[in-house]
Amino acid sequence: MKNFYRLKMKYQRYAIRNLAKYMTIIYAITYLTMVTGIGNFLYWDFLAFSPAEVMHGQIWRIITAIVYPPFANDGIVMALLGIYIFYSFSSLVEEVMGEFEYNLYFFGSFIIGELGAIILYLLTGINMPFMPIYTQFSVFMAFAVLFPDATVLLMFALPIKAKYFALVELLVYAFQLIRGSLYTKVSIIAAIIPVVLFFVLMYNRRGGNIINDIKAEIRHKQRQKEWKDQWK
Repeated sequence: MKNFYRLKMKYQRYAIRNLAKYMTIIYAITYLTMVTGIGNFLYWDFLAFSPAEVMHGQIWRIITAIVYPPFANDGIVMALLGIYIFYSFSSLVEEVMGEFEYNLYFFGSFIIGELGAIILYLLTGINMPFMPIYTQFSVFMAFAVLFPDATVLLMFALPIKAKYFALVELLVYAFQLIRGSLYTKVSIIAAIIPVVLFFVLMYNRRGGNIINDIKAEIRHKQRQKEWKDQWK
Protein backbone atom coordinates (compact mmCIF):
# COMPACT_ATOMS: atom_id res chain seq x y z
CA MET A 1 0.00 0.00 0.00
CA LYS A 2 2.78 2.46 0.89
CA ASN A 3 4.53 1.74 -2.40
CA PHE A 4 1.30 2.36 -4.28
CA TYR A 5 0.74 5.73 -2.65
CA ARG A 6 4.33 6.74 -3.35
CA LEU A 7 3.76 5.77 -6.98
CA LYS A 8 0.56 7.80 -7.03
CA MET A 9 2.16 10.90 -5.55
CA LYS A 10 4.96 10.73 -8.11
CA TYR A 11 2.93 10.08 -11.27
CA GLN A 12 -0.64 11.21 -10.67
CA ARG A 13 -0.01 14.51 -12.46
CA TYR A 14 0.30 12.50 -15.68
CA ALA A 15 -3.13 10.88 -15.30
CA ILE A 16 -5.66 11.77 -17.99
CA ARG A 17 -8.67 13.55 -16.51
CA ASN A 18 -12.11 12.43 -17.71
CA LEU A 19 -10.55 9.41 -19.41
CA ALA A 20 -13.89 7.59 -19.56
CA LYS A 21 -15.49 10.47 -21.47
CA TYR A 22 -12.58 10.80 -23.90
CA MET A 23 -12.51 7.06 -24.59
CA THR A 24 -16.25 7.07 -25.24
CA ILE A 25 -15.84 9.86 -27.80
CA ILE A 26 -12.90 8.03 -29.41
CA TYR A 27 -14.91 4.81 -29.62
CA ALA A 28 -17.81 6.62 -31.26
CA ILE A 29 -15.57 8.34 -33.83
CA THR A 30 -13.69 5.11 -34.59
CA TYR A 31 -16.93 3.21 -35.09
CA LEU A 32 -18.29 5.85 -37.47
CA THR A 33 -15.14 5.57 -39.57
CA MET A 34 -15.34 1.78 -39.50
CA VAL A 35 -18.88 1.86 -40.85
CA THR A 36 -17.55 3.49 -44.02
CA GLY A 37 -14.98 0.72 -44.44
CA ILE A 38 -12.06 3.14 -44.45
CA GLY A 39 -11.68 2.98 -40.67
CA ASN A 40 -11.71 -0.81 -40.72
CA PHE A 41 -8.84 -0.85 -43.20
CA LEU A 42 -6.86 1.78 -41.29
CA TYR A 43 -7.29 0.06 -37.95
CA TRP A 44 -6.29 -3.45 -38.97
CA ASP A 45 -3.44 -2.38 -41.25
CA PHE A 46 -1.92 0.46 -39.22
CA LEU A 47 -3.38 0.74 -35.69
CA ALA A 48 -4.16 -2.73 -34.28
CA PHE A 49 -1.68 -4.28 -31.85
CA SER A 50 0.28 -6.98 -33.65
CA PRO A 51 3.36 -8.44 -31.91
CA ALA A 52 5.27 -9.00 -35.15
CA GLU A 53 4.77 -5.43 -36.37
CA VAL A 54 5.56 -3.96 -32.94
CA MET A 55 8.76 -6.01 -32.69
CA HIS A 56 9.72 -4.66 -36.12
CA GLY A 57 9.46 -1.03 -35.06
CA GLN A 58 5.76 -0.10 -35.33
CA ILE A 59 5.62 0.76 -31.64
CA TRP A 60 2.74 3.23 -32.06
CA ARG A 61 0.42 0.21 -32.23
CA ILE A 62 0.90 -0.23 -28.48
CA ILE A 63 -1.18 2.92 -28.00
CA THR A 64 -3.37 3.09 -31.12
CA ALA A 65 -4.85 -0.38 -30.55
CA ILE A 66 -6.87 1.10 -27.71
CA VAL A 67 -9.26 2.94 -30.06
CA TYR A 68 -11.11 -0.24 -31.09
CA PRO A 69 -14.76 0.23 -30.01
CA PRO A 70 -16.81 -2.41 -28.16
CA PHE A 71 -19.07 -4.65 -30.28
CA ALA A 72 -17.61 -3.07 -33.44
CA ASN A 73 -18.44 -6.10 -35.58
CA ASP A 74 -21.92 -6.80 -34.19
CA GLY A 75 -23.96 -4.15 -35.98
CA ILE A 76 -24.75 -0.53 -35.24
CA VAL A 77 -27.29 -1.24 -32.48
CA MET A 78 -24.90 -3.44 -30.49
CA ALA A 79 -21.99 -1.05 -31.08
CA LEU A 80 -23.93 1.96 -29.82
CA LEU A 81 -25.23 -0.09 -26.90
CA GLY A 82 -21.70 -1.25 -26.06
CA ILE A 83 -20.36 2.31 -26.12
CA TYR A 84 -23.24 3.49 -23.93
CA ILE A 85 -22.72 0.68 -21.40
CA PHE A 86 -19.00 1.38 -21.29
CA TYR A 87 -19.57 5.06 -20.55
CA SER A 88 -22.32 4.40 -17.98
CA PHE A 89 -20.09 2.23 -15.80
CA SER A 90 -16.63 3.64 -16.53
CA SER A 91 -17.54 7.27 -15.82
CA LEU A 92 -18.90 6.36 -12.40
CA VAL A 93 -15.97 4.06 -11.66
CA GLU A 94 -13.52 6.83 -12.60
CA GLU A 95 -15.32 9.32 -10.38
CA VAL A 96 -15.23 7.04 -7.34
CA MET A 97 -11.91 5.31 -7.99
CA GLY A 98 -9.97 8.46 -8.77
CA GLU A 99 -8.22 9.64 -11.94
CA PHE A 100 -4.84 8.04 -11.28
CA GLU A 101 -6.31 4.71 -10.16
CA TYR A 102 -8.65 4.57 -13.15
CA ASN A 103 -5.84 5.36 -15.61
CA LEU A 104 -3.73 2.64 -14.04
CA TYR A 105 -6.64 0.20 -14.07
CA PHE A 106 -7.70 0.89 -17.65
CA PHE A 107 -4.31 1.13 -19.36
CA GLY A 108 -2.85 -1.60 -17.18
CA SER A 109 -5.21 -4.15 -18.67
CA PHE A 110 -4.12 -3.22 -22.20
CA ILE A 111 -0.44 -3.42 -21.33
CA ILE A 112 -0.84 -6.82 -19.66
CA GLY A 113 -2.69 -8.14 -22.70
CA GLU A 114 -0.12 -6.77 -25.11
CA LEU A 115 2.76 -8.22 -23.08
CA GLY A 116 0.97 -11.57 -23.11
CA ALA A 117 0.63 -11.42 -26.90
CA ILE A 118 4.34 -10.56 -27.28
CA ILE A 119 5.43 -13.40 -24.97
CA LEU A 120 3.23 -15.82 -26.92
CA TYR A 121 4.78 -14.57 -30.17
CA LEU A 122 8.33 -14.99 -28.88
CA LEU A 123 7.65 -18.48 -27.57
CA THR A 124 5.54 -19.88 -30.40
CA GLY A 125 5.86 -17.55 -33.36
CA ILE A 126 2.08 -16.99 -33.36
CA ASN A 127 1.37 -13.39 -34.36
CA MET A 128 -1.85 -12.92 -32.41
CA PRO A 129 -3.32 -9.38 -32.38
CA PHE A 130 -4.51 -8.26 -28.97
CA MET A 131 -8.03 -6.84 -28.99
CA PRO A 132 -9.39 -4.89 -25.99
CA ILE A 133 -12.81 -6.56 -26.03
CA TYR A 134 -12.71 -8.00 -22.51
CA THR A 135 -10.76 -5.05 -21.14
CA GLN A 136 -13.49 -2.57 -22.04
CA PHE A 137 -16.06 -4.35 -19.94
CA SER A 138 -13.75 -5.15 -17.04
CA VAL A 139 -14.84 -1.72 -15.77
CA PHE A 140 -18.10 -3.40 -14.79
CA MET A 141 -16.12 -5.68 -12.48
CA ALA A 142 -14.65 -2.60 -10.82
CA PHE A 143 -18.17 -1.20 -10.52
CA ALA A 144 -19.27 -4.43 -8.81
CA VAL A 145 -16.38 -4.14 -6.33
CA LEU A 146 -17.30 -0.52 -5.55
CA PHE A 147 -21.08 -1.02 -5.50
CA PRO A 148 -21.78 -4.74 -4.90
CA ASP A 149 -25.39 -4.15 -3.84
CA ALA A 150 -26.28 -1.75 -6.65
CA THR A 151 -29.07 -2.96 -8.92
CA VAL A 152 -28.44 -3.32 -12.64
CA LEU A 153 -30.88 -4.45 -15.30
CA LEU A 154 -29.97 -7.72 -16.97
CA MET A 155 -31.03 -7.45 -20.64
CA PHE A 156 -32.59 -4.09 -19.63
CA ALA A 157 -35.43 -5.93 -17.92
CA LEU A 158 -34.39 -8.20 -15.04
CA PRO A 159 -33.09 -6.37 -11.92
CA ILE A 160 -30.08 -8.06 -10.35
CA LYS A 161 -27.46 -6.95 -7.85
CA ALA A 162 -24.10 -6.03 -9.36
CA LYS A 163 -22.19 -8.60 -7.30
CA TYR A 164 -24.33 -11.46 -8.65
CA PHE A 165 -24.11 -10.13 -12.19
CA ALA A 166 -20.32 -9.97 -11.85
CA LEU A 167 -20.27 -13.53 -10.49
CA VAL A 168 -22.18 -14.76 -13.54
CA GLU A 169 -19.78 -12.88 -15.80
CA LEU A 170 -16.80 -14.46 -14.01
CA LEU A 171 -18.29 -17.92 -14.52
CA VAL A 172 -18.71 -17.18 -18.23
CA TYR A 173 -15.10 -15.96 -18.38
CA ALA A 174 -13.93 -19.11 -16.58
CA PHE A 175 -15.73 -21.29 -19.14
CA GLN A 176 -14.27 -19.29 -22.03
CA LEU A 177 -10.83 -19.42 -20.41
CA ILE A 178 -10.99 -23.22 -20.42
CA ARG A 179 -12.61 -23.74 -23.80
CA GLY A 180 -11.53 -20.63 -25.71
CA SER A 181 -8.68 -19.98 -28.09
CA LEU A 182 -5.27 -18.63 -27.08
CA TYR A 183 -6.49 -15.17 -28.06
CA THR A 184 -9.46 -15.51 -25.72
CA LYS A 185 -7.30 -16.80 -22.86
CA VAL A 186 -4.81 -13.91 -23.10
CA SER A 187 -7.63 -11.34 -23.38
CA ILE A 188 -9.49 -12.66 -20.35
CA ILE A 189 -6.38 -12.91 -18.17
CA ALA A 190 -5.40 -9.35 -19.14
CA ALA A 191 -8.86 -8.11 -18.16
CA ILE A 192 -9.06 -10.03 -14.87
CA ILE A 193 -5.63 -9.21 -13.38
CA PRO A 194 -6.43 -5.48 -12.83
CA VAL A 195 -9.80 -6.48 -11.31
CA VAL A 196 -8.06 -8.74 -8.78
CA LEU A 197 -5.44 -6.11 -7.95
CA PHE A 198 -8.14 -3.46 -7.55
CA PHE A 199 -10.19 -5.73 -5.28
CA VAL A 200 -7.13 -6.32 -3.08
CA LEU A 201 -6.44 -2.59 -2.97
CA MET A 202 -10.03 -1.73 -2.01
CA TYR A 203 -10.13 -4.50 0.57
CA ASN A 204 -6.93 -3.26 2.20
CA ARG A 205 -8.30 0.30 2.22
CA ARG A 206 -11.22 -0.97 4.29
CA GLY A 207 -8.79 -2.38 6.84
CA GLY A 208 -9.02 -6.01 5.81
CA ASN A 209 -6.38 -8.60 5.11
CA ILE A 210 -7.51 -11.10 2.51
CA ILE A 211 -5.06 -13.88 3.38
CA ASN A 212 -5.77 -13.69 7.13
CA ASP A 213 -9.52 -13.52 6.51
CA ILE A 214 -9.41 -16.58 4.24
CA LYS A 215 -7.43 -18.51 6.86
CA ALA A 216 -9.87 -17.42 9.55
CA GLU A 217 -12.81 -18.52 7.42
CA ILE A 218 -11.20 -21.93 6.81
CA ARG A 219 -10.60 -22.39 10.56
CA HIS A 220 -14.20 -21.35 11.25
CA LYS A 221 -15.52 -23.93 8.77
CA GLN A 222 -13.30 -26.62 10.31
CA ARG A 223 -14.57 -25.84 13.81
CA GLN A 224 -18.16 -25.95 12.55
CA LYS A 225 -17.53 -29.35 10.96
CA GLU A 226 -15.84 -30.70 14.10
CA TRP A 227 -18.74 -29.47 16.24
CA LYS A 228 -21.30 -31.13 13.94
CA ASP A 229 -19.28 -34.36 13.76
CA GLN A 230 -19.23 -34.78 17.52
CA TRP A 231 -23.03 -34.92 17.58
CA LYS A 232 -23.38 -37.60 14.93
